[in-house]
Amino acid sequence: MFDWITKRKASSVASVMSTECPMVSTGQGGFLAGTHVASNLGWRQVEALSVGDSVLTFDHGMQVITEMHRETMLVPECDQSAAQCPLLVPQDALHNRMAMWVMPDQGILLESDLAVDALGDPFVVVPTCALEGYRGIHRAYPGERFELVMPRFAQDEVIYLEAGLLGFSPTPSSILDTAATEDGIYRVLPQDAARELVVNMMAEEAFWTNDMPPGAGGHGEVQFSPVI
Repeated sequence: MFDWITKRKASSVASVMSTECPMVSTGQGGFLAGTHVASNLGWRQVEALSVGDSVLTFDHGMQVITEMHRETMLVPECDQSAAQCPLLVPQDALHNRMAMWVMPDQGILLESDLAVDALGDPFVVVPTCALEGYRGIHRAYPGERFELVMPRFAQDEVIYLEAGLLGFSPTPSSILDTAATEDGIYRVLPQDAARELVVNMMAEEAFWTNDMPPGAGGHGEVQFSPVI
């Protein structure tokens, strides 16, 4: 029953514990202009929101924006190994209905049984850079100039982006270092622990996808049980 655990640890995917690109911790982050956010006004581009608007959060329903942080990023060269090079999240990779750009230090809330095994909590926040290679997520060049926008709230929140991706929005006063905070309601993983979790998630998915025979739910084939 638990044979996949042994195979997962022996997987070639699980042995890739680092990338050629620099890892960063979850920071203040930011969403690129054009990213849609669930709000009291419907799905709105993040740059169209203002202080006083409400945004749908993962744990606390609609919450009022108390501050809007905006920043313009300039990338003079296409250096995909740079620490601040954004990552492209393909459609549906993280329940997002459209492909989207995410900054490497932007926190993403993940749900994983592997997190329960290691931490006792299925929900953890990881920096986007730790997701490189997971379901096609990769660093790419968005252009020489782009705008970052981050709505802030009275407390740390997780908000809905592009239908299903869960983005972490820390309060401006939060101090996020490389260790998970005990006082916050969200467990923020340091970069190394986050990368290890994601690599194990990749290995687990590779095991179930590649090691199961055709017709038994393997290779992306969806199986149904008859209702009696």
